[in-house]
Amino acid sequence: MENQVIYLCEDTPDGIFSAIYDAWAAGIPEERMSIQVERLHAMQLFTDYVYVQTDLDKAVKVARSIKGKISKEVYDMIYCASLSFEEDKIDAIYHFLKLGFRYGGQVIQMHGEDAVCRVFELKRNVWNETHSFREFVRFHDSKEGILISRIRPKNQVLPMLAHHFSDRFPEENFVILDEVHEMGVFHERGKQWYLAPLESTVLDRIWSHKASEEYEKLWKVFFRTIAIKERENYRCQRNLCALRYRDYMLEFH
Repeated sequence: MENQVIYLCEDTPDGIFSAIYDAWAAGIPEERMSIQVERLHAMQLFTDYVYVQTDLDKAVKVARSIKGKISKEVYDMIYCASLSFEEDKIDAIYHFLKLGFRYGGQVIQMHGEDAVCRVFELKRNVWNETHSFREFVRFHDSKEGILISRIRPKNQVLPMLAHHFSDRFPEENFVILDEVHEMGVFHERGKQWYLAPLESTVLDRIWSHKASEEYEKLWKVFFRTIAIKERENYRCQRNLCALRYRDYMLEFH
């Protein structure tokens, strides 16, 4: 009996696409092969591990094939699903793509397939959290004139937020820090944003540059002023703004 083969990769879209490229090229039967994020795996007996180095050329080839042979819509779904925190996301994406390359764009209509349903579920979860953080991100001004925000998301929503805020604030210098995944998005006025990994100490040092307590006080006064005491409903408030979003929301401090 042949050993199970597990590909281990970096938890980024480029890392995942690189692993999919290598696994596909190896031609290992699906029942013997799995792809996992390197930081999540636990060693198993009778298993061969293949550590995949992130390769931008391979990632670009996979992305190009998805867009050209399946559809741009499917690529957007796969990219969004790859940002999920769920452990089974890569296997779901891999099996989804095998169906996609076989049946083309109609794969998104194949709701009877487990992999298709799972990718839809992963994408929806990432998209919903991104939508929430679009509303709940709070920027602080700094002495250097840079807008700084800090979040604690479950999924890797920074790329999605970067697209939104760079379009909304193209003439602003801003930084959004993700303390869970230890990365930040940096946007310089009039230029393209970029992502960078950050150690927790560096993240804290950047966050320490925030200032503008005056504006923070104004925001809190505004929040209290518009509130109607007789209509307070904390249960409804928690449904609309879950507790986990409030760590860096000024109005709840």
